[in-house]
Amino acid sequence: MQEFIFDVAIRPKFSSPQRWEALMPALPGLTAEAASDMAAFEQLHDRIIPYLARRLAGGEGVPQQSRTGQYLGNYGLVFWQFLCVRLGPLRAGQAAVEPIFPDIDELLMHLEGYLVEDQPV
Repeated sequence: MQEFIFDVAIRPKFSSPQRWEALMPALPGLTAEAASDMAAFEQLHDRIIPYLARRLAGGEGVPQQSRTGQYLGNYGLVFWQFLCVRLGPLRAGQAAVEPIFPDIDELLMHLEGYLVEDQPV
């Protein structure tokens, strides 16, 4: 079974007040829009497998991120979620798409373009 981890950016939709947009930077064109941040995230969650199935049926591969949090520094002030997507046979009770909770301190230490050094207290 192949397993992929993707960053999800959730931000206010600037062109539509009181709307939220969720997107996966590594998966171009996969977006969702809703009245709340979590509703947008849930819609995106539901669209991932059909999106990847269309890519694979069209002969395209599944884009991969080099690491979780790869896009954290690129989108300014947004909410972030991280999703694990499993393609192939699943074990009983295993979800094809589910949120993951990486070590946020580790992610922040390695933001692209930033180096955080230990400071003496």
